[in-house]
Amino acid sequence: MLIGCNSVKKTIEPTAKSEALEAMITKKAFTIESDWLYPQPTASMNAIANSGLLPLGSTTNSINLIGNPNYVKIYGDSIAMDLPFYGERQLAGQYGGNDGGIVFKGIPDRYQVTKDEKRQRHMIKFSVRNHSESYRVIITLYPNWDSSITINSSHLTSIRYRGTVSVPETDGAVVIN
Repeated sequence: MLIGCNSVKKTIEPTAKSEALEAMITKKAFTIESDWLYPQPTASMNAIANSGLLPLGSTTNSINLIGNPNYVKIYGDSIAMDLPFYGERQLAGQYGGNDGGIVFKGIPDRYQVTKDEKRQRHMIKFSVRNHSESYRVIITLYPNWDSSITINSSHLTSIRYRGTVSVPETDGAVVIN
């Protein structure tokens, strides 16, 4: 007698919370705030850690963002991002043009949303350009309203953020600070 051990991929059933998330995605009206940042480990990141410049509870692989204002706001066709950056600049930026983080306000290029029905998660992909820099952004939204953001830049090392999705602060229009 043979007994096979095969991992079974379970389908996650939609819940009221996952359906509310889907409604916000369809409406293009939600905000993401990240609690953790995951930079690529490099010699420069080790030097920053050794100098004591990382926030409390952080390592070179994971940086605590709690208490550090950051956001990705999506409302209609507009996107606003203000995310801190820890990592290396691969290409020189323009003089005086670096905000010290990943900052964008405007309309993205190639905005695309796909849904994994089995896992009830959504993937949003878009590209944005800010000054001379461009970013490819992949946002994964989970049915429990957790989020993962991966950003690939033309000038910076890749970086990932983990946080939560929330309802926008206003009903009429998103306030893009």
